[in-house]
Amino acid sequence: MKKFELAFNVLAVFLDAIMIYLAGFIAYFFRYRLQSLFPQYPIMFDLSFAQFSKNILIAIPFLLAILSAYGLYKVLSTDSFWKISAKIFASISTGLMMFVAIYFFDAQIFPSRLIVLMSWLYAIVLVSFGRLTIMAIQGIFLKRGIGLHKLALIVDPQNDFNLIKEISSRPELGYKIVKILPGGGELTGELDQIRKEEGIDEIIQANFKLDRKLNAEVLKFTHDYGIKFTYVPDIIGAQSINIATAEIAGIPVIHLKNTPLEGWGKVVKRVTDIFISLVAIILASPLFALVALGIRLDSPGPVFFIQERYGQGRPFRFYKFRSMYKELSVGESYGGEKAQRARNELWKSNARHGPFLKIKNDPRVTRFGRFIRATKLDELPQFLSVLKGDMSLIGPRAHVLDEVDRYRDTYKRQFTVKPGITGLTQITQARIPDLPFEEEIRLDTFYLENWSFLLDFKILFRTIAVVLHPPKRDQNY
Repeated sequence: MKKFELAFNVLAVFLDAIMIYLAGFIAYFFRYRLQSLFPQYPIMFDLSFAQFSKNILIAIPFLLAILSAYGLYKVLSTDSFWKISAKIFASISTGLMMFVAIYFFDAQIFPSRLIVLMSWLYAIVLVSFGRLTIMAIQGIFLKRGIGLHKLALIVDPQNDFNLIKEISSRPELGYKIVKILPGGGELTGELDQIRKEEGIDEIIQANFKLDRKLNAEVLKFTHDYGIKFTYVPDIIGAQSINIATAEIAGIPVIHLKNTPLEGWGKVVKRVTDIFISLVAIILASPLFALVALGIRLDSPGPVFFIQERYGQGRPFRFYKFRSMYKELSVGESYGGEKAQRARNELWKSNARHGPFLKIKNDPRVTRFGRFIRATKLDELPQFLSVLKGDMSLIGPRAHVLDEVDRYRDTYKRQFTVKPGITGLTQITQARIPDLPFEEEIRLDTFYLENWSFLLDFKILFRTIAVVLHPPKRDQNY
């Protein structure tokens, strides 16, 4: 870790402690000094501020330890606010559960249960605000070139995953590219020369064509000189991340797990899907009515677009608000053969490589349809599919049947889990509309191999960020 990052992480420890204490102070003030705000929760026990402060001071080291366990004091300047906020939420919530287990049933130790819940909420908000402040200060330094990682980038000249463009145009990521290398030849010799002349803090290896020998040499080079090594895994590499060891007849074996979404993981995900989709449908019901009215006023035809899509090994009914003219929407209940012929013709001007259809200035989309697509309001009815159990909040994209027919036999594994309203592919495609097909498969495979409750929260936070602050992109999509 660079001294620049170390200094900010030390600052984060002190600021987190202050914010946790402040959260407790605010909770105490509202509960005991503004009790009229909670007439339905009369104060049963008197709690002095000195006694409360003592409990908070005892709790702070334990909460800091939990924050540390979640990796919040190892974060790089390149980590996003939403990723950090998800970890903060998980950390403070873990602390709350531990508190409940220890104190909640003993009113003599800590008499006010409401104040605990209030402190939990305020701690999440204030600690997140503190991190946002630190990141803003870091961002100022990074934009001035202070604290940037000197990066050597090894990429395939024919496919760099937009790494060069993204890193060069976004100093807030924390990198300064000192050299771009295609790989091959005397690669470690070139790296050593760069290290001596300009210095290298990190190497990113994103060239799948690099052979095993050169990869091993680069890895040894980074170990020899204490350089951070990061690589972009290919499909096989992504599939072999999630492993477990076992014994069969006394012989050690390595088991490649299909996905952590098995057993209790699947149960937790389904319960979360039901809860969030139900809440979303209730809260968004006024929006449902407004969007439906806008569609009916803009063009004749049904409000909803219902189509068969493919997920988890079977077709299912997929719901969206209709954003195309009825006669150009594919389906027997819509445009029928005319719409299918129009779709087939559009394949000639497909803006995406691979088996998926993406059209710039799609002539089938209505004026109001462009608005609800840009704001993602057309996707609200998908919460109904989540509630039914056909989809999940997070997962691979649900593609139409004729697209799936083009790659289903090659990538069967993508259909072993439910498709999602959002996911790694969806939020990446918001930034890169013509995302290569191979990259979509790689992202979906990574999600399958590395699913966790925390990862789902990170994706949800990033999705909210994309919806509220869409990245700049070609508006013709």
